[in-house]
Amino acid sequence: MNIDLAAFRLNALASLTASNSSGTNTSRSGTDFLNTLLDAKRALVSVSGSNSGSAASALGALTGTGGGLSQLESVLSRLEASNSTFMRNYSARVAEIGDEATVLAQLRERMSTLGTASQSLGALDTTASDADIKATLRDFLTRYNQWDTEFDPYFEDGALLDDNQAGEVARFSLRREVGSIFNGAGKGGYELGLTDMGVSFSKDGQLQLDEAAFDAALAGDRKAALQTLANVAKGFGDAARVLASDGHLLDRRIDNAERAVAWAADNQNKVDAEFGPGAVSARIRAALD
Repeated sequence: MNIDLAAFRLNALASLTASNSSGTNTSRSGTDFLNTLLDAKRALVSVSGSNSGSAASALGALTGTGGGLSQLESVLSRLEASNSTFMRNYSARVAEIGDEATVLAQLRERMSTLGTASQSLGALDTTASDADIKATLRDFLTRYNQWDTEFDPYFEDGALLDDNQAGEVARFSLRREVGSIFNGAGKGGYELGLTDMGVSFSKDGQLQLDEAAFDAALAGDRKAALQTLANVAKGFGDAARVLASDGHLLDRRIDNAERAVAWAADNQNKVDAEFGPGAVSARIRAALD
């Protein structure tokens, strides 16, 4: 076994498990593994020296004779334990990446659907009754809140998408469009957009409607109210379409995650051969044979 090569591979693969979604750092196990590999190298040198270069004698040291036996047994035990820890972390990280790809794909799909649903606000005209206008707005708010409720748990501290840039950008962008003053000022709508029509965010990120304020906005300037809703429909719909488009940040993150999982599946046998149960002992025996 080429100890230097094994150390290099471990150092590279350990980057996959440097940290997990809960923030637990696993670099210590990688460092311990590298130290153990160095011990293995020294042990092999000791065995080779004590057995005058004889492959048969060196192999015997692994199976019960020779001055380096106790040291080798200790090293092998530590290497196998380190391998076991590495494989658990590696497998968990691969599974986590797969889950990330799945949830981000769902987020993208729901976001696209929500963008399409927002267009009902832009379809309202002066012939619509106050009740129809309010019902259409309520339907959009309900759909948005359902979307937010579905994915909010994934963004909590330590959750799957905590600090996930692609997902955070998508959520922030849609939230910004709903509350943007640019949906009103300068575009024929109410100055502060939906805020002037009684729509606001609760502390937990849910949209809520003050019906008295909404009714007053319709009564005060019906044309501005309808224009505000149309502006929101365009701004929100455009944002959702861009965020869900091919080649955008979210799409690239999903693609990278899916390719990582595919690579892991294609190379699982190689990883098992390098770090699976008994791999270290088998490789050392092969090197001494």
